[in-house]
Amino acid sequence: MGYDVIICGGGEGGLFTGAILAKQGLKTLILEKKSVLGGRAMSIEYQPGYIVDYGIHSIRYGSKGIIPTIFQKDLGINLQLLDYGAGKLFRSGEWFEMPTTMNGIMTTTLLTDEERKMFIPLFMDIIRLKVEDYLDMSVQEYFNDKIDRNNENFWNIIKLIAAGLMVAPDIQRASMGEFVDGLKQVITARKGASYPEGGWNEIFNKLVEIIFENGKILADTTVKSVIISDRRVEGVILGDGSKILCNSVVVALPAQQIFSILSESEFDPAFVRLCKNLISSSGIAIDIGLKERVSEDNGLIAVDNPMTLACFTSNIDPSTAPENEQLFTILQPLSKAVIENSQQANRIVDQMEILMNTMYPGMEKQVKWKRILKLPVIDGAINYIGQTRDKRPNVKAHSIQGLYFSGDTYNGPGLGGDIAPSSARLCAHILLNDYQTTL
Repeated sequence: MGYDVIICGGGEGGLFTGAILAKQGLKTLILEKKSVLGGRAMSIEYQPGYIVDYGIHSIRYGSKGIIPTIFQKDLGINLQLLDYGAGKLFRSGEWFEMPTTMNGIMTTTLLTDEERKMFIPLFMDIIRLKVEDYLDMSVQEYFNDKIDRNNENFWNIIKLIAAGLMVAPDIQRASMGEFVDGLKQVITARKGASYPEGGWNEIFNKLVEIIFENGKILADTTVKSVIISDRRVEGVILGDGSKILCNSVVVALPAQQIFSILSESEFDPAFVRLCKNLISSSGIAIDIGLKERVSEDNGLIAVDNPMTLACFTSNIDPSTAPENEQLFTILQPLSKAVIENSQQANRIVDQMEILMNTMYPGMEKQVKWKRILKLPVIDGAINYIGQTRDKRPNVKAHSIQGLYFSGDTYNGPGLGGDIAPSSARLCAHILLNDYQTTL
């Protein structure tokens, strides 16, 4: 069988790109070196009856988000979503409701009356900003002359919003333009996040089904290199030395890894440096199976010092844990340097366990199992200045005909986990347009 396109990588970017192309009639082949699909977005049954994600993995903006949009507009499927409940903040031993609407801001006890009067006009000014005008300004730089440097409470709220939207622990580097876009999306959608009914495997199962209607997926298949001759793609060489010829290839790997199958000499040195130097978000996640229910909380849970996110996934989707038991996940965004320092990382794991038992007294007595993940990569490219949507590598390699890229390190608009499906959609649409113009 001859293929119209070969996709190297069966992660989120590769599967979304492949499904869109296959739906449009292109014969599509996906090659994945691992035995399972989904990459960092995959779910697994870690213990009997417990379906766990790679950290906390939600769909931003509910039905208005990029993933439901792709399913509806590109694949003709209405994706079933489960909305998160009200968010909560744990601060200094006390619980607060997370203000996610203007009414919430007006009534939250997190702000004093004076802070509230200052926050509302500041918030209104932010949503009037043009995203592209502030991509190269940091969140901290924007607020420096608007918030008293000594107002720790106000700064903590800004950091909390940035962490929730962007998984960006450093507001000195996080892009204000991307921050603005996230706020606008939340306001338009009127919600922050949802969860796919049945878990993330339901999403990937649907994508795989569409791909197989007009193509093929080969797992446990290593791509050794992409064949390029006279600045044109000609196919791929597999790990066993065999060749598959094709005039269009999508490299659905993180930009930091593409030169494992591409020759650096084919690209401009500036492009090579950009790809290799992209900074990923990192962190530590702990998944816990609980023998009995310890809380009915069904929204995103946050702690602002140290910045931490958590949720009872099984309270949102009961299918992720056995009946009358619970699945809890806690995640702390950290720098990659911290993750790679085993002594420091282990100390943070201990602190996280103390924190969650402070949040939910008695939880430690209900622990059935736990999984600790030290994640060097959560999202491939964090929304920092210098790697915003206008600076990340393009999904089309303009210097090499027939070569494209897809995944969470490329120039599709979005925050955090939205970059992968957004770039996948952008890649598929550009490739389809190129394909049609050559017919």
